[in-house]
Amino acid sequence: MANILKKCFIAIAVIWLTSSLPVLSIENEKIVNEKVVNQLSDNSNLPHNLEKKEEIFADSVHITASEFRYADNPLYTISGELPYSQSNIKPIPAIALGAIYSTAFIAQHCVQMNTIWKNRTNFRFMEDGEYALWVDKPGHFYGCYTTSYFARESFIWAGFKYETAIWMGAALGLAYSTYVEILDGFGENWGFSPSDFYADIGGAAFSVAQHYVPFLQNFTPKFQYVPSNWIGEKKRIPAEIMIDDYSSQVFWLSVNVNNLLPEKLEKYWPDWMQISLGYTARNLCDPYDSRCQGGHWDVMKDNVYGDPKFIIAMDYDLVKLLPDGGSFWMWLKQSLNLLKFPSPALEISKSNTKFRLVYPFSLKIGNFKF
Repeated sequence: MANILKKCFIAIAVIWLTSSLPVLSIENEKIVNEKVVNQLSDNSNLPHNLEKKEEIFADSVHITASEFRYADNPLYTISGELPYSQSNIKPIPAIALGAIYSTAFIAQHCVQMNTIWKNRTNFRFMEDGEYALWVDKPGHFYGCYTTSYFARESFIWAGFKYETAIWMGAALGLAYSTYVEILDGFGENWGFSPSDFYADIGGAAFSVAQHYVPFLQNFTPKFQYVPSNWIGEKKRIPAEIMIDDYSSQVFWLSVNVNNLLPEKLEKYWPDWMQISLGYTARNLCDPYDSRCQGGHWDVMKDNVYGDPKFIIAMDYDLVKLLPDGGSFWMWLKQSLNLLKFPSPALEISKSNTKFRLVYPFSLKIGNFKF
């Protein structure tokens, strides 16, 4: 325990120091202000034209609303203002950013050091493609993509240039995922998995690619977690914490159908309705665990049993569907689009195909179950 606390203390110190460094970089603000003054002086015949001054300031300091979009939706920030075109670091948000990320990182580190990483060995590589019937791979992709998104939003809030925030967000997302992979490499029951790492890279790269290739914004990774025992299935055996229970997780790719349709067909498809493609593996079980004896699974390999499922589901664009409100609410419903909520779906597996009205839950009315 003392060794864990020592590592936690060192990690806190390192992260706090690195998160505080951006506060020292405020020269860009001076450059932006000088640019505004120069442009105003060039328009000396309009010294009292407030509208012109605001236009020049907005063009110099912030990106335009047309540059800050995701597919056919406007994007929103935590503070409600458009991102900066040049970094203008805000000390208080920057310090808060360092504190929040430090706390979250250390809390998760300490939890996992006492659960999935509690038994340690020498560092090793281990390919684990089949251990969760590949569900963990889209999980790593989504995890790094989402971490990159929230890191980007935090850097925007702290005053970083928009494009810088995108790259720094992806870098932080990948750095955190790499740290997890390295610690897995020392875990007695784990190892550094190359395929996990490739999926991490894919998630970070996709978050950046969406900025430079807007077409990719029509495809959004999403996540759904409902404990398997709530829907008549079994949790993964063994599973120590939620993030290890892949039997209860579904990973989705949501498609913005309306934005992909030709203009003359768009009116026939509600702009808030999307289609999601999902994958999961229910009832995952380690054949060497005594709790897995005597059952039947669609897939029974030497090192894993389970029931892979492919799902096609209706989905929602919450930015369009939910009512508008204050700036933080707009940012929150934008962020909720990273989660998949229950909806009508068709689940396809080797043993059967079934329709669910509010997937993954089932409803029973009389003799009908859907």
